[in-house]
Amino acid sequence: MSTTASSARRVVVIGLDGATFDLIQPWVAQGHLPTLARLLRTSAWAPLESVLHPFTAQAWTSMVTGANQGKHRIFDFWERDFSTYGFRLTNASFRALPALWTLLSQAGRRVIVLNVPMTYPPEKVNGVLVSGWDTPGMGAAFTYPLALKAELPALSGGQPYVIVPDDWKYSTAQRGDMVMAELLREIDVRFTVVTNLMAREPWDLTFFVVSALDGAAHFLWKYHDPSHPLYDPAVNAQMFTEDPLLQVYQRADQRLGEFLATLPPDVHVLVVSDHGEGALEDVEIHLNLWLAQQGLLTLRTRGSHRSPGGTLKWLAAKLVDRGKHALYGRVSFSTLSRLRHLWPDKLRVTLGEESFFPGVDWAHTLAYSEEVRGNIWINLKGRDPQGVVTPGAEYEALRSRIISELQDLRDPTTGQRLVHRVWRREERFSGPFSERLPDLLVEAAYPDLFRPRGAYTGREPVRHLTVEEMSRRRITGCHRANGIFFAHGPAVQPDLPLAPASILDVAPTVLYLLGEPAPGWMDGRVLTEMLTPAALAAQPVETRPQAPPPVNPADGAGGAVQGYDEAEAQEVTDRLAGLGYL
Repeated sequence: MSTTASSARRVVVIGLDGATFDLIQPWVAQGHLPTLARLLRTSAWAPLESVLHPFTAQAWTSMVTGANQGKHRIFDFWERDFSTYGFRLTNASFRALPALWTLLSQAGRRVIVLNVPMTYPPEKVNGVLVSGWDTPGMGAAFTYPLALKAELPALSGGQPYVIVPDDWKYSTAQRGDMVMAELLREIDVRFTVVTNLMAREPWDLTFFVVSALDGAAHFLWKYHDPSHPLYDPAVNAQMFTEDPLLQVYQRADQRLGEFLATLPPDVHVLVVSDHGEGALEDVEIHLNLWLAQQGLLTLRTRGSHRSPGGTLKWLAAKLVDRGKHALYGRVSFSTLSRLRHLWPDKLRVTLGEESFFPGVDWAHTLAYSEEVRGNIWINLKGRDPQGVVTPGAEYEALRSRIISELQDLRDPTTGQRLVHRVWRREERFSGPFSERLPDLLVEAAYPDLFRPRGAYTGREPVRHLTVEEMSRRRITGCHRANGIFFAHGPAVQPDLPLAPASILDVAPTVLYLLGEPAPGWMDGRVLTEMLTPAALAAQPVETRPQAPPPVNPADGAGGAVQGYDEAEAQEVTDRLAGLGYL
């Protein structure tokens, strides 16, 4: 290890994307995960409550800024384009607040940042940065400094560098063995590179993310869970000698243990995840069908394409709409996206609208959802292109009606309530970008209950899928709200289970451990309950009063937002579709 910064406090944050105590604790009890078992004995630890909704882009961004989405702007992998009913992809340039490593770089501290989602394009730091999930392929300039990119194969021990595992490319081919091979390779490469970088670079903060555990849950759950409808012992036996999901966790546990052994005892270590995981079950909620059932959304009928502008919508609908003769069920979202550059601009705009909101008659629609999330938008005058709801009393009355009626949505088979709560956006978010967020957010047992209608031609808003329908899904596991948090080091009490912490608490806690004050705009807090009395007495918690940096709503933290070109957008879109997000 470099000793350049040995006199200063140092922190390592290890992100295990999607890691969950629901799997870790039983496997620890069975003796399968010795490193994580040791951390349970020697650390303060807690469930880590994620954001609403608990997906990668907004969760990691909230963690590294310590602020809610209304302040930092990243609400998902995409955001609304209010000039249409479409969306555009986001990346790190959309982030409106500085991340941990930005603040530390400004304070003269050295950082190593590796593979954290939503860090492309890479920003200039006092140290090195390799961008993560939103990187549009290996051809992009995804490192700072740029020369670091050419060094990554050597730093990887001769293996090709991995930004995102290619697990999703094998999921529809039913090649669970190839999925697992890709995930194991990513774990090995990530730990090898970070270990080699830390050996040669001075650092005060090292922050890196391993994404394999998330991919493992998405694609290997059906091979892991005997209660899953797609679990098939005969198929499993052909590919695996033991539970493949456990094997991925074991490899991560092994490499984590080897990595921790390289750290001196005065370094503080946090092991975190952005959300948990669980089974993707057979229930689906189609919010637009529910809204239509309530008379709040109108779908176009046959012949409506004869209206002005309707022919273009009819053509786009034929490409993506939900009918037995439509291309939607036979041509993938990513293929449709790839074809867009061949079409006139007006059709491309219309296709973007139809991709998320197929067949909607906007002039007779009060509320709508993109359905891939539990979000509801009010068709608002002055904001939406064909808005019909007046801001003020009419808007509030409509939101109240939807909240009241949707919270009673039930499983048609069991009668169980499916919705925990419907939130007004201002109940969860604050800040200059809150008005860019959905008007209502629907919180259910897990976010992937909300699914697009796909090839479904029925009108029931809640339904149970057949085994055949489930087999056509790309994923069999999905996100849950609670991730993991471990803290270990000289200022931390060992063997201390804590009450659930917020994902927003990570950034101010890291700054405290580094001896730096947290800016006043952070929404999280220092987790003082994990600290020793001696540490708190020696260093009382300090918050520096500080307003967020002024940000133009059209700009991100580094100035004007930097979108993707056609090829880059396609790379990211394919990845989103492959992982089941589109």
